[in-house]
Amino acid sequence: MRLGLLAATSLFACMPAFAQTAPGPQPSVADTAPLPADAQETTPQAAPPEFGGDIVVTAQRREQSLLDVSGAVSAIGAERLANAQVNNLQDLQTIVPSVNFGSDFNQAKIFIRGVGANTSTTGSSTGVALHVDGAYVARAEAQLTSLFDLERVEVLRGPQGTLYGRNAVGGSINLITARPSQTLEGYARLTYGNYNQLITEAAVGGPITDAILFRIAAKTEDRDGFGVNPITGGDVDDLKRRMARAHLQFNFSETINLLLTGEFFRQDDASGAIHYLRASFPGVARLAPLGVGGYAVRPRDLASEVQPGTDTESYSFTGTFTAELSDSVRLTNITNYRDFETALFQDLDLSAVQNGFTINGQPTTVQERRIDSRQFSNELQMNYDTDFVNLVVGAYYFHERQRPIDTVGLGRRNGLPTNIAILQRDGIPLDLAYSLCGYGPESVAGTIVAPKRVCTRSNLGTEAYAAFGQANINLGALSDGLAGFTLKLGGRYSYERVDSENPSIIIRYSAAVPASNLNALPTLNPTAAGTRVERSFRDFTPELGLSWEPSDDLLLYYTYSEGFKAGSGENASGSRVIVDPETVRNHELGVKASLFERRMTITLAGYHYDLEGLQLNKTITGGPTGYTTIFQNAASTTADGFELDIFAQPARNLRLSGALSYTDARFEDYLTLDPLNPANVAGGTPYNAVTNPDPTAFGAPGSGDIQLAGNRVRNTPEWAFNLHGEYDIPLDTAGQITLMGDVSYRSRIYFSEFEREIESSAPYALVDASINYTTDNRRITAQAWVRNLADIDRASSTFAVATGRLIGVTYLPPRTYGVTLGYRF
Repeated sequence: MRLGLLAATSLFACMPAFAQTAPGPQPSVADTAPLPADAQETTPQAAPPEFGGDIVVTAQRREQSLLDVSGAVSAIGAERLANAQVNNLQDLQTIVPSVNFGSDFNQAKIFIRGVGANTSTTGSSTGVALHVDGAYVARAEAQLTSLFDLERVEVLRGPQGTLYGRNAVGGSINLITARPSQTLEGYARLTYGNYNQLITEAAVGGPITDAILFRIAAKTEDRDGFGVNPITGGDVDDLKRRMARAHLQFNFSETINLLLTGEFFRQDDASGAIHYLRASFPGVARLAPLGVGGYAVRPRDLASEVQPGTDTESYSFTGTFTAELSDSVRLTNITNYRDFETALFQDLDLSAVQNGFTINGQPTTVQERRIDSRQFSNELQMNYDTDFVNLVVGAYYFHERQRPIDTVGLGRRNGLPTNIAILQRDGIPLDLAYSLCGYGPESVAGTIVAPKRVCTRSNLGTEAYAAFGQANINLGALSDGLAGFTLKLGGRYSYERVDSENPSIIIRYSAAVPASNLNALPTLNPTAAGTRVERSFRDFTPELGLSWEPSDDLLLYYTYSEGFKAGSGENASGSRVIVDPETVRNHELGVKASLFERRMTITLAGYHYDLEGLQLNKTITGGPTGYTTIFQNAASTTADGFELDIFAQPARNLRLSGALSYTDARFEDYLTLDPLNPANVAGGTPYNAVTNPDPTAFGAPGSGDIQLAGNRVRNTPEWAFNLHGEYDIPLDTAGQITLMGDVSYRSRIYFSEFEREIESSAPYALVDASINYTTDNRRITAQAWVRNLADIDRASSTFAVATGRLIGVTYLPPRTYGVTLGYRF
């Protein structure tokens, strides 16, 4: 009933958006209409040339017109991505309002319909999957790479599993790269903007022989920081990235081919820095933040005695084998290997104060988080397509081994010198300590580098097997009375085995211990064997639906689907936690309509889902390390929402589009601790109604678990929309000028489940604009552009940093502007 009311109401909400066909002489409109999830394969309808033709997608593992897919999908083509200056997934949210993006601790936080990444420790799977040419990218850290040389981006909303190898409870973002062609072609683009931004991108491809094709693409990104570190003088939130991709395609016959792809990414900058926002416990003296007196004055600056930074290197190799066995049967096998390494350096007091027990009596705070992930996957699909049924069946295998290292100490890779004596006192071999810290005792300026006070070297593994399939049955083939009706039946069986080890050392300085005993309690040393834990998970998730296409210009559909995300471990000192699975049951109603000879398209999807076992992570001040990690399952969440997308071409030279997203996603039941309630943090004199009635004392009334039922989920605005317009001004034989503009809006976004204003982003609207020139033969392009025209200043995420006893924040980019020149052949 609620779903029907939402759908009916949204029909009057005309807030459009549009997607783009593959690069070429079409307009750069990006139709973000919801795609159906089960439509039969049909030949895309012809459309007036000035309209840009149909958008062809492969969201259902076969080529279909966007308007023929019975599920919520958005497609954004190469020209729309380029004209909107979309260089990464965070940029994507300005033109696809149903996608929300945040980041902290070098991790992408992608959310669709209120489902996404709710953890800041590595180890768990993301709620929204990322695929590159069909190959799954597991690490949230690896999802922060840049976008380049794409044919299009497809955003699938809702649970995915019956058509894809890897489970996804919230949705999937599919990057489809530009492939080799039979014609020698390519392009080059150069962008220069404020903050000394310099972006270069180029690609070239074509035939080597009649049967061997190639394509090579590369991109560089350089930019000064949006802020500085006044202590080191280094940039903060700058960019320095290098990336390349090579395709080599072997056409063994007209029906059999093999595509080999290699990809490289390198980053060495201080992007994504967490900035100081506020003390976690203002006015509570016993829990004063550790960096008082050393914070940067300007919000976008970050004062620290060590330069924050991210150092990433990634390789990926994919082989895609395709064989058309007949007019009806196609086999596809996708094999992928990805090697991903990254190191994040940051000072968790977000301050220039250098902390250390032997320096100022406080614990050291400089963190390194290092990720070393190797993943392998193989997906085998068979497509069977006749007038009666379109069938996709597949088998999937996935294996990942992560060996993250998380350390806290005096410097990037150094601890207090007295740490060595304490470890020797407690009989812990120094070679073990150095191994857990991930570095050796090399000397710096004649001083031996010591192990850090907290070193955790985790070993996290995932092995997954799955069988999946989906059949779209043309009921009209059974009876003329059922003409236009398609029944969708799908299912997935998943088996996953997860294991984790979290050996570590924790050096515990204490003023209560005499100097004769080195001012330290006995060192904690959880072992690999003592922390090893393993769990297995099995699940079957069905999908079924019915669609009706009464005419070529109208599609209505209903889909019921379930999603499953296995439990996972975490990288936390001594942890033996592997949380329970996350499951979702989703209902979706949709309509897609084309009007006025396809000069207007309208797509509307309404949904309701119930999610059980939401996996969340938080840290609380206190404990042996100074911070305690909580990784748990929330009892349940529920959501109702709708998404409306409209494209219109009221005149030959004018194109308008918009997308509107409404999401009411809330907790139904969640008992948990509040990390910003001082009464939950041990230390000082405990609460006593007579002798210490301080309401901030440990154990005071209001401490312990609280019920969050009714609160909104993380990283999900209730309302979001995008409006886009393009107007062409022909210049006869001299080419064409196109004026473009975008307005994107988001209502308040809460970054934690406690609905605190300090941990949120106030409502905002961003305006982007550009003037584009294209020569008559479309070979040369020039663009003057501006993003965030009004220089709106908003948080992209916040995080309660337990070690420093403060709240950190990351920011959306400020106003940027520049010029882009391009040449294609």
